[in-house]
Amino acid sequence: MRLVIIDDEMWSREVVKKLIHFEKFNLELVGEADNGLDGLKLIENLKPDIVITDMKMPGLDGLQVLKKLSKYPHIKTIVMSGFDDYDYLRQAIHSKAIEYLLKPIKEEDVNAAIERCINELSLVNEKVLTSNRIFTDEHDHLDYLSIIKRLQLAIIKKNSNKMNEVLSEVSTFKKQLSSTELIKKLKDNLLDQLQQYLHQQNIDYSLNTPNLVFQSLEEMIQQINPIFDRVINDITIPKDRTSLDIIDIKQFIDQHYMYPISLDDVAETFYVSKEHVSRLFSKKYQQSVTQYILKKKMDHAADLISTSQLNYREIAFITGFEDISYFYKQFKKHFQCTPGEYKSNH
Repeated sequence: MRLVIIDDEMWSREVVKKLIHFEKFNLELVGEADNGLDGLKLIENLKPDIVITDMKMPGLDGLQVLKKLSKYPHIKTIVMSGFDDYDYLRQAIHSKAIEYLLKPIKEEDVNAAIERCINELSLVNEKVLTSNRIFTDEHDHLDYLSIIKRLQLAIIKKNSNKMNEVLSEVSTFKKQLSSTELIKKLKDNLLDQLQQYLHQQNIDYSLNTPNLVFQSLEEMIQQINPIFDRVINDITIPKDRTSLDIIDIKQFIDQHYMYPISLDDVAETFYVSKEHVSRLFSKKYQQSVTQYILKKKMDHAADLISTSQLNYREIAFITGFEDISYFYKQFKKHFQCTPGEYKSNH
């Protein structure tokens, strides 16, 4: 879980950091700010799971921060204040803050609030995983997730032809989807995956879908094709870029390394040559784009191996490797040990 702390008093932030049991909750402090405006910028860029904010701050105060946070319903908030103020408390309740803590903050209180945040986030994630599952058979489920990843990669690259080609692969599940009700559930899931992707990329886009009427899987695919096409056309990045910000490239990789992306995909997405991207990226970060992508994948895989009960095929898939043997080869080359040896050592 990722945490951001907003408080205009540095000593107050330091006290809170010392009190929180970061290791116990597997919690990472990803940013802190001394005012509400900078805090909101951090939240937009870092996408934390939990925000701890003071109420009394110059400029944009805690009340305004809480109101702005309403557009991030997935973020859990903890409010702290030196004032037992009714208006503050009312706004905290209205904003569905997990807890309202009075300063001086007590260790047991802030950690109990953190635990509540994590429990609620876990319940939400579990609910999403359960409701989004279409296929009971594990092989069908992974095959479908593979299609979703390739579909999203086509959207990333703004490639309508590839997107339509991948979408047509859904027809391979014709035997498993034996009723109109199951086909409708699949249609809802495909559109939901599209909406979630747009949300994850901070793309402000309203996905208006017509009332679709279909009797077969082929008809359903035919009817949702134009919806995906429209999204790609509407969010296409202009090709007349006059400058390239290499930080945008890094941020793009950080958001998409779990897909099977390559230097070609990065260059194609930003409408520049591979050589130009490679030169700028290597100069800024002292490693190539390909090396950076692989490092992100390997670090994520290592974290999943040491902290989860997922099998290695699932971990390979999650980190963007569809070939399990290639995943093993790259993992051993990167860490000088096999995934099994890594798990034993960690």
